[in-house]
Amino acid sequence: MWRSRMFRFAALGQELGAVPAPTTVKRAGMPELPYRADVDGLRAIAVLAVIGFHANPSFMPGGFAGVDIFFVISGFLIASLILTGLKGGSFSFAEFYARRIRRLFPALIVVLLATWVLGWFILPPTEYAELGRHTLAGAGFAANILNYAEVGYFDLPAAAKPLLHLWSLGVEEQFYIVFPALLLLLWRYKALSSWLVLIGLASFALNIALVGSHPSFTFYLPLTRFWEFIAGALLACAHLYGRTFALPVHSASALPLHDVSAAIGMLLILAGISFAREDAFPGWWALLPVLGTFLIIGAGSQAWLNRVVLAHPKLVFVGLISYPLYLWHWPLLVLARTAIRNEHGNEYLRTTAIIAVGLTFLLSWLTYRFIERPIRARRSGYTARRTTAALGASLAVIAVVGFAIAQIGGLTIRYPKEVQALLTPLAAGADDPPADESKNSAGPKLLVYGDSHAHHLLAGLRLLQNERSFRLSLAGWGWGCAPLEDIKPNDQEKCRKLAADNDALFAELKPDIVVIGAAWPQYKHLQRISDTVRGFQRLGVSRIVVVGSVPAWPQPPQVMLYKAYRADPRHGVPDRLSGFDTRTLAVDRQLRDITSSLGVAYISAYDALCNDNGCLVRLGDAAKDIVQVDLTHFSAAGSSFFVRQIAQQIFE
Repeated sequence: MWRSRMFRFAALGQELGAVPAPTTVKRAGMPELPYRADVDGLRAIAVLAVIGFHANPSFMPGGFAGVDIFFVISGFLIASLILTGLKGGSFSFAEFYARRIRRLFPALIVVLLATWVLGWFILPPTEYAELGRHTLAGAGFAANILNYAEVGYFDLPAAAKPLLHLWSLGVEEQFYIVFPALLLLLWRYKALSSWLVLIGLASFALNIALVGSHPSFTFYLPLTRFWEFIAGALLACAHLYGRTFALPVHSASALPLHDVSAAIGMLLILAGISFAREDAFPGWWALLPVLGTFLIIGAGSQAWLNRVVLAHPKLVFVGLISYPLYLWHWPLLVLARTAIRNEHGNEYLRTTAIIAVGLTFLLSWLTYRFIERPIRARRSGYTARRTTAALGASLAVIAVVGFAIAQIGGLTIRYPKEVQALLTPLAAGADDPPADESKNSAGPKLLVYGDSHAHHLLAGLRLLQNERSFRLSLAGWGWGCAPLEDIKPNDQEKCRKLAADNDALFAELKPDIVVIGAAWPQYKHLQRISDTVRGFQRLGVSRIVVVGSVPAWPQPPQVMLYKAYRADPRHGVPDRLSGFDTRTLAVDRQLRDITSSLGVAYISAYDALCNDNGCLVRLGDAAKDIVQVDLTHFSAAGSSFFVRQIAQQIFE
């Protein structure tokens, strides 16, 4: 009865252009692969987990692990296609990559173009220029490499990157580049499964070895992700010879084992998307979704869970549109939230996410029905070759235009002439000096100690050396490492190394003055600064100065200046703004009390920058004259202005 309903639904789906019938798929010039509806159901679980996490992380804390489910599925399907072709003598590299182009490029091109258009109206120049860079990387399937290279203090937050999610597509495409040749080589030498196991174990071991010390490397780069694809490929090897695990695929006696396997697999996946920790991923946590997917696919299509639950028509439908769902959901969430924040602050964000997700499903179905399916139907001959060439050329043009947008600064021509100069993108961190700058050997030795909120004082201190004699050095703490005693960092090995380097620098320099700065509102245990200060006092530092955080703006100051001008163009662009996050004032007061009890100097950025008319945000008419380069960091001009304001307090 259920099976008849399934086929009626599939037939209706073919009429509507939604769901292909679950049967053997014949492709000209390529091997035949049996369709598995349960695999599309797994795709649905994966994409719903990712969307749930991005729409509301508290609802599905480990939903990002849905990407790992996709990786195993891709390894299984791609290896099945290649191995079946190799076994039958019909595999063609040219046809394989042509099919990948017709599969991946159409929806990607549409989403990239739509993101450009929406970004034109929503994103400020800095973020639009960033969108151009990520378009170039996404079109070149190198978004994972770009995201890895950008990790650090001055990187835009994930919520400001509409194409951040393309990192996984980069990993997948890099797998497609390497894997066919690898399989062909191993096939010829009759050493397929054993070598795949060894390569997979090596990739997994590298993931475990580096997840603590190099978390961004393990998250974004393919060497520590290939084991997930290989898990799926090993299943393809087993299926090639009609076996699942150690039992024949269609053996009736094996069905109870397959049922148990699928059930355990689903429990592992649910555990992964519910409990996996983003700060330690992939690591051991990735075993939950990877092993779970492995067990479900390995159980075969006749296992009860696969046949009844995963092959349910509604899940199959979501699985069939899972690729456009994945492509559309993040740009829509990011751009919708940005647009709402621009006008209403943080109000209505939950409603915005719900609307964005609904629009994601609509656009994904339209993309699948009217773009993906017609193009994929062109499977061979001149039309297919022409389509493949046109898709490749289109994506290349998009990459070039993305590069141009990045190079010309995010198209400030979109804005009135009065504010174009102010809206030119700023290069965050570009004016930072080296870690140890000894321009003057005479005078006191000054050590700047802390994270990026200490680091951004260096540009101003460097200029101050033209007027005062002092030696300037930095004991910097990297991203994720707190400059406070006994705070457990996310990346313990990296932070321990930084601590050792800073201790060595301190022992060599023996500073007279230590200036401590940090993103104080980010740290819950501010009382720990007492331990840091007392540590310096025990080492004989004669003067310790703690510098508070700068005003934290809800949007980039450039955007807020433009909004202020747009609201009242008759009065021009203001020099001061209100509307910073007032919660930082409570942190400022707390630090003032702590430092007073310790007998050390405290400098409040609010005292130097703010008055009853607001806080200073620009010093001139050009973008370089804006005081803060982003929400919480000084520009070079802002650093210079601020340091001049507080110089007497530092050196007194």
